[in-house]
Amino acid sequence: MAFRTVIIDQASRINLDLNNIVVHYKNEHFWINLDEISIIIIEDPRCSVSLKLLTEICEKGITFILNNTSHMPVGSINTLYNHSRASKNIYNQVNWQRDTKLFLWTEIVKRKIKSQIVTLEKTNKTDKQDILTSYINSIDLGDVTNREGLASRVYFKELFGKNFKRFNDDMINFSLNYAYQIIRSKISQEIVALGYIPCFGIFHRSEYNHFNLADDFIEVFRPIIDYYVYHILNQNEEEYFTTNLKIELVNIINKKVLYNNMEQKIYNCIPLYLQNMFNFLEKGDISKIIFPELL
Repeated sequence: MAFRTVIIDQASRINLDLNNIVVHYKNEHFWINLDEISIIIIEDPRCSVSLKLLTEICEKGITFILNNTSHMPVGSINTLYNHSRASKNIYNQVNWQRDTKLFLWTEIVKRKIKSQIVTLEKTNKTDKQDILTSYINSIDLGDVTNREGLASRVYFKELFGKNFKRFNDDMINFSLNYAYQIIRSKISQEIVALGYIPCFGIFHRSEYNHFNLADDFIEVFRPIIDYYVYHILNQNEEEYFTTNLKIELVNIINKKVLYNNMEQKIYNCIPLYLQNMFNFLEKGDISKIIFPELL
């Protein structure tokens, strides 16, 4: 069972040796068995990666993430469509019924706001609970009145303070974006592994976004991620975006959630969650609409 997250922040080269990733730095070499690795993150833009290693990473389904010079995730490598029914699944995806997609998006938004309430409760911030509950109760099919956006504005200011603004250049936003991108990359990878295309979403539909479907499905995880980011920042009080902070943010994917009445690591929950979402979209089985919950 793969369990290691490898962050390479200083290396001249990494390559494959038998079934090991070999990290070269100055005169030192480090070996890690590939079968133990779930995620690899490349922090050092000077690092060269062998094609043989990349091929093996794809074949083993390891999440491989590339960071820019600002140390933010900007890309990931997905295995091509090796699912035995990829052609059929993609055909079905293109033909998902509009009403089915609208219904699922509505349920996703409801769960996201419910989870925001839970996150606020667990951080002892309950003043806005009634407002958020009212948004849940007033959601229309497809959330045409954007209750999701209204709820998020209230929620983030309650969680991180009245002066907080999403997408500002500050430690909170850097941390949120970093953690979101790790989960987003894993969701995108699993979408492909299950034989679907990440760019065709049920709600998000930007022609410039290759990960519309991943952005749809990540929404229910965001309040869970927020909870852990909140506690990580409060406990560490880091002034800079350090390697230790990034390690803790990456490790959020190994935190446990409640899914289908069972405790699961987020990493293991994601493929189960996606399988159920696709089952509903293709067969209309409402019992498959099961969302992760914060423990």
